[in-house]
Amino acid sequence: MKGKMTRRELIGKSALVAGEAILAQRFMQNALADPATNNSTNAQLKHPSTDWFLKAGFGVFTHYLNSLQNNRAQLHSLGKETDWDTCVDEFDTERYADIMQEVGAGYVIFTIMQLTRFMIAPNETYDRITGYKPGEACARRDLVEDLYKSLSKRHIPLMLYYTGDGPSRDSKAGPAFDCGTPVKTDFVRKWASVAEEYGLRYGKKVAGYWTDGCYPFIGYDDETLGIMAKGLRAGNPDRIIALNRGVDPKVMAYTRHEDFTTGEQNRFWDMPASRWIDGEQWHILSFLGPNWAQPGCGYTKEELAEYVSDVHSHGGVVSIDAMLYRDGGLDRSQIEMLKAVRQGLNKAGSLRPIPPGNLAFHKPSKILSLDGSHELVVNSGVHFARLGVDGDPNTYAQGAEEWPWTYEVYLVALVPLRRIKVIFGTGYATQFEIRISTDGEKWETVASEKNWDGKPFEVNIPPTPARYIRVCGIKPDGPNQPGAQMSIAELQAFK
Repeated sequence: MKGKMTRRELIGKSALVAGEAILAQRFMQNALADPATNNSTNAQLKHPSTDWFLKAGFGVFTHYLNSLQNNRAQLHSLGKETDWDTCVDEFDTERYADIMQEVGAGYVIFTIMQLTRFMIAPNETYDRITGYKPGEACARRDLVEDLYKSLSKRHIPLMLYYTGDGPSRDSKAGPAFDCGTPVKTDFVRKWASVAEEYGLRYGKKVAGYWTDGCYPFIGYDDETLGIMAKGLRAGNPDRIIALNRGVDPKVMAYTRHEDFTTGEQNRFWDMPASRWIDGEQWHILSFLGPNWAQPGCGYTKEELAEYVSDVHSHGGVVSIDAMLYRDGGLDRSQIEMLKAVRQGLNKAGSLRPIPPGNLAFHKPSKILSLDGSHELVVNSGVHFARLGVDGDPNTYAQGAEEWPWTYEVYLVALVPLRRIKVIFGTGYATQFEIRISTDGEKWETVASEKNWDGKPFEVNIPPTPARYIRVCGIKPDGPNQPGAQMSIAELQAFK
């Protein structure tokens, strides 16, 4: 999202470098026949070990780091700062697990380290390579084991966060592992051996890994990704892993060595066309607060619960980053939000498009400037974009601060559009255009009207491939004009 910091910048780490891959365009003729299976030749390499992950629906991701929970300048520390060993000793895994049970977390992803030397559990391999003594870098307490004991009593699987770039910020551990850019095969072998020791120790106690910093732009390739994956799976061949390629425009698959997508995004917006994307389990990770590991909520209860239910109904999994305190507690407002997500999942049935066949129903949507260059503020703070595709003509989406504006819907799959219908809300466009696109970059105008009277508008076109639809409200372009500012009660699309 524009203006957001990356997860690593937020907690005082280096920013992701430029040059991240742009979403690959997959426009093939057979996609029109079956858009939901528009996957590459890797599609047959599906991972049944992720079945439990899909069933879980959503999980909670928490950052636990020396720079947060042991830094009195951060809210996470509760004003306390000690040596790392003491900090880890004070973490209350029972309290943490109680909260995870209360919110209905289907699993937990917990950071084992990030960029610095500090690890949450003993590791002889790490100490031997770096020369650190037990307690100086790797905590003497085995917090992973204690987390497992507390979570398993409540039947909550434990997953861990690891990195592919190692303790590169530490002046002693970094050189010892030969951290650097581009990454070297020798470094990956040594760093994967640390994960291997953990994996052999924990076996089935650790259900998965979300592994950061495996970026192609720092030199990771098929060989080194394979080495890392082997280390991560040590002790449990069914352990599911994801290897982070960076923040892409949309959720993307990366490598044959992973089971699910890392899906790091700066907002909950993207949605799966089906469970599998290039043979991997579709999964998204983003933050609940205004940014990573921060308190507060950037969504309403209804909005987030509806999103997670929609993703789950299409075969996806959602991980939600929440703020974690030094004592194992969570931000109370976020607890209530997460509870609403689980309640929404428990009540959700299979989604049925309203009206039947409407491809735009519950699809990701945006409120944009007329030229589509930036997102607009939601009018009155209540007329959200999703209300234009919720199947209810009594609610509507509307932008604020700019009179002409654009409503955009992302259909996810590439489909052959034949018909588009727009139902305006309390305000309607007297002059507007309807545009479609396969890639969100190049647009084709399929309808244009002037002096419209606000009635529902419908256009029929020859079957035309599209993933995106826009309604561009050109006029009124100010107050005291017929129609008032455009509002979209429903945008519907059919093939």
